[in-house]
Formats: sequence, C-alpha cells, structure tokens
Amino acid sequence: MRIFLAIIYCFMNLAGCTDSQNRTLVATTKENGVTTLDSVVEVRMGRARFACEASAGGQCHYTVFDGEKPIRTFALAVSEERLVDGLPSGFTLCVYPIETKAFASDCRTA
Repeated sequence: MRIFLAIIYCFMNLAGCTDSQNRTLVATTKENGVTTLDSVVEVRMGRARFACEASAGGQCHYTVFDGEKPIRTFALAVSEERLVDGLPSGFTLCVYPIETKAFASDCRTA
C-alpha cells in the first residue's frame, strides 16, 4: 500500500498538484563572529515548524504576518520547536533574539 501511495504522490507532484508553498525560512545573525540568533522555519503541506536553534537572549521571539497585519506572536526557548497549522499561504515573519514591543512587516521595530 505504501508503494502505491508513493506512486500516486509522485504523479501528483509531477502534475503540480502539491502544495506550492513548501519553503524553508532561515534567520541567522552574528555579532563579532558569535551567533546571536539562529532560527529555522520549514513550511510543508500547510504546516509550519518553527525551531529556535540559538538566541543570545535565550528565546526566539516570532511575529507572523498576513500582508501588513500581525496575526500571531510567540516565543520559543533555545532548542524548542512548535508546529503551527492554519497559517495563510505566503505568510511572512520576523524573528528577534530579544523581546521587542512592536514590529512592522518589514521587521523594523515600530
């Protein structure tokens, strides 16, 4: 049965019937050669996996946007991951190693 499903998925992939929003977003910052932020967000089949790999402040602070509108904010500790469903396709995000009061969708603090 697994082989049959793999063949079906292969044909769907060739025909372009899979989620076109599959992507990986990586944010890494360094200061004087020391990593101050390392975050990876993988979007696969409508599910986003947020992973905080390193942060000078001990947490990665995320703000997720739909266009210009912030729709979700949360923080993850270093080495913590979170799966999030239901985000709009093409969402954007900002991530910082320290908590900030507000973000604009271009990731500049307001």
